Amino acid sequence: MLRKVLPSQTEIRFKAAKPAKLNGLPDFLVFHKEEVRTFRQALENPGLFRHILITGPEIEANLLQFGQYLEELVKGQPVVAEPNPTLLSLAGFPFENKYRPGKISEANGGLLLLPIKPFVEDPDLYYFLKGVLLTGKIDFLSLPEGSDSIHINRFHPSIDSRFRLILVGEETEVDSISQIDADFYGSFDFKIHMPYEISLEKSWLPIFSGLVKSWEKPGYPPLDQAALDSLLELALRWNDSQTKLSLHLSELRSFVREVLAFNNKGKKVVGRAEIEAGPALIQKRTAIHKRKYIENIKEGLIGVPLKGKKTGRINGLSVILLQSSLLDFGQVNQVSARVSLGSGNLINIEREVNLSGSLHDKGVFILQSYIKGMFSHTQSFGLDASILFEQNSSPIDGDSASCAELLALLSALSGLEIPCNIAVTGALSQYGDILPVGSVNTKIQAWFDVIRLTGSPREKYKIYIPKDNMRDLNLPREIRESMKKGNFQIFSCSHVEDLIPDIFGVPAGRISKSGKYPNGSLFSIIEERIDRKRDGEEH
Repeated sequence: MLRKVLPSQTEIRFKAAKPAKLNGLPDFLVFHKEEVRTFRQALENPGLFRHILITGPEIEANLLQFGQYLEELVKGQPVVAEPNPTLLSLAGFPFENKYRPGKISEANGGLLLLPIKPFVEDPDLYYFLKGVLLTGKIDFLSLPEGSDSIHINRFHPSIDSRFRLILVGEETEVDSISQIDADFYGSFDFKIHMPYEISLEKSWLPIFSGLVKSWEKPGYPPLDQAALDSLLELALRWNDSQTKLSLHLSELRSFVREVLAFNNKGKKVVGRAEIEAGPALIQKRTAIHKRKYIENIKEGLIGVPLKGKKTGRINGLSVILLQSSLLDFGQVNQVSARVSLGSGNLINIEREVNLSGSLHDKGVFILQSYIKGMFSHTQSFGLDASILFEQNSSPIDGDSASCAELLALLSALSGLEIPCNIAVTGALSQYGDILPVGSVNTKIQAWFDVIRLTGSPREKYKIYIPKDNMRDLNLPREIRESMKKGNFQIFSCSHVEDLIPDIFGVPAGRISKSGKYPNGSLFSIIEERIDRKRDGEEH
C-alpha cells in the first residue's frame, strides 16, 4: 500500500538531557559500560584470563589513550602500547655485545597492548608474536629474514618475557587474521566484542550530553542545550537512523571542534543555528566532489529532467561514499531502459563495460526474474532489453536502484510514460517486494537539492522509498518545511505494484484463472504490445 509520509514522521523525538559525568572513561568507551566492567573483571583475574581480544569502534585508533587508561587500572605493572608494531620494535635490537629492549621485553610482567591490523598485513610478524606467546621467549634465530633485521645478531641468547597480550581492532580484521591462522580466535582466553552502534534510551542521553560537553575547550564559547539537541539529531542522521547512534564518535568530535573554532569570536554560546550552519561551512572547504556535481547540474552538463514525461526513463538515486559522513553525498541518476523483440536477453550496460559491482548485478538479475515470472504464462514472450545509468562513468554497486530499473523497463515495454517530477529508491525481491536500502536520508536530500537547484517552486515533486525505511527517516528542517507546504512529497511502499497506479495511471493487473491480465492494466498493455510487434515481424 502506498502511504504519504508526514513531516512529523521524519524527525527524531529525542532531546539531549542534562550532561552526566563520564567518570574518567575515555570518550570512545563511554557507551561501553558493561563491556568495560567485564574487561576490568578479566584484568583482575590473570590466572583465569591471560590474553584478551577486544573488537569495536575506534579503540585501535586510540591505542595510546587506551594504554593510559589501563595504567590507572593496573597500577604497579608495566603497560606498553605500540600503535605501529614492527619486527624489531617488538623483538628489540640484539647487537654483538648488548641488547636494546623492544616492546615485548618492556612489557615483561605486565600488559602489552597492540593493534590487530599490522599482523593482518604482515603474517611473519604475527607468527613471530605467536611464537613468543607459546614459548615465553624471544628467540632471535626464529626472526624472519627482512631488510630491517639484516644487521642484528641472530645468535644473541634468547630473552625471557612473560606478559599479558591485549589485542584490539575491528571485527573484519579478526576475520582476516583467522584466514591466516585458524587457531587465532582460540588463542585468547577472554573476548569482548563491543557494539558499533547503540539504540538510544533515556539513560544514554545524559551520557551523550556529557560526552559532547567534554569536547568543549577553555576560551571557546560553550554549547547550549539547543546545540546539544541539534548535535544529537545530526549524529543520528549521519547514522541514517532516528534511534541508533553510531559509536564511531571521532567524526562528531572533529565537527564540534570546528564549530567552536568558527564561532570563537563574538559568540557567548554556540546554539542550534551554529550547529545547523556547520556542515555547509565545512563542506564549502572540503566537499570538492559534491561541489563539482552541483556545478555540473547547474550548467546542464548532467541532465536531470524534471518537467513532462518520458518513456523508459526514471530518476534513480545513488550515494557517493567518501571519507566521512560530511563528505558523502547523493546523486540523481537517469535510469533508462530500451526493449526489442529477441531471445530474452537482459543487458546490464554497466556490467558490459565493467562498471557494475556484484550487488548491482544481483539486483538486475532479480528484476529479470520478476519480469519472467509475471509473463511466464506467455509462451511467445521473447524480449531483449538493456538498462543503463545515463551519464555515469564511475563504478556502481548495490541493488537499491533495482526498483527504479524495473519501472523504467516496464515503461519501455508498455510504451507508457513516467513523470519526470518523481524519483524512486528501493531494492527488489523476485516477487516484487520493495526492500529497504542504505543511506535513505542522503538519497532524499539529493533529490531535494536537485529540485531546489533546477525545479519550479510551483511544481510538486515526489520521491518513493521502501516502507521499511520509515524508521530510518531523519531529515533536516528545510525538507520538513517543504513537506508541510506540499511542494516536496515522500511516499512509502512495500511492493512495486503499489507504485504502478500512481506512476503510470493504470493498475498493475492480477492474472485471472484463465491466464489473462485485466484489460487496461499495465501487464495487459505490455502483453498486447508485444503481440502486435511479434505479429508485425511475422508478417
